[in-house]
Amino acid sequence: MTAEFFKEILTEPAIKDFGVLRLENGEIDAECLDLVMGMAQSNRILHIKRTEIPRDYYHENACKFYDISYDDARWVRIENLLTLKDSYTVSLGSNLLTQRDLNTFIKYWIDSDHDMVASLSSFKSTIAFETERLFDGIVVLKRRRQASYVVAANPTKQRKRSILTINWNDGKFRLKSWDKDQTFRLWGSFEFKSWASEYKVLMVLNKKKELERELEEIQKLLETRQDQNVVKKKNEIERELQNVSQDVDSLYLELRDGVYSYI
Repeated sequence: MTAEFFKEILTEPAIKDFGVLRLENGEIDAECLDLVMGMAQSNRILHIKRTEIPRDYYHENACKFYDISYDDARWVRIENLLTLKDSYTVSLGSNLLTQRDLNTFIKYWIDSDHDMVASLSSFKSTIAFETERLFDGIVVLKRRRQASYVVAANPTKQRKRSILTINWNDGKFRLKSWDKDQTFRLWGSFEFKSWASEYKVLMVLNKKKELERELEEIQKLLETRQDQNVVKKKNEIERELQNVSQDVDSLYLELRDGVYSYI
């Protein structure tokens, strides 16, 4: 199919204002893909299935649709994922994302000023699951009864979905964001839960991490110059850190391989 013919199809009155566009079975070149990506809108759905895409293809609008499914996602980069805003779901097939990419995404999600995506999943990932590397620099809590890893958004950001869960199974992963007070039914149970308790625990753990960072910085400052105001600030941080550490101890958690879990 030529780009000219493809453009004619996309500009047909019945198609140009599409809500859902599915491209299936075959190949598509960069020029035709550019036409599709140029029509990206936050209320449109784009699914590309069983269709080979040029490996060196790139477009800044790749993740600017509401609902996205790419069977062949080897061309999708972390830069694309960082443009997500109020999207519903992103489903990636074969892809070249790394643990560092996912670590970057989670950190970006934590400090984002807006909700990014309700669900991001990959069903053909080759990434090894190593929690210390995946969650490097991130405060993570593992749930008691399910193999879910939980992260909280920066509380200074006005976000509706302030909880991110990460599930991993045999090379397949799913990141899902939640309202912390949203209730859901536990798998295989009639019991309903929310993320409120996990959120509260994560706030305490993040506070401890922040105080430790502040204390380290102020100690370095005191190595270069002694100042009574700085010493006073250091003492205040130490007292607050002691109180928060006691709160953490009361939670009966252990830190193993970069993840907090209940003892």
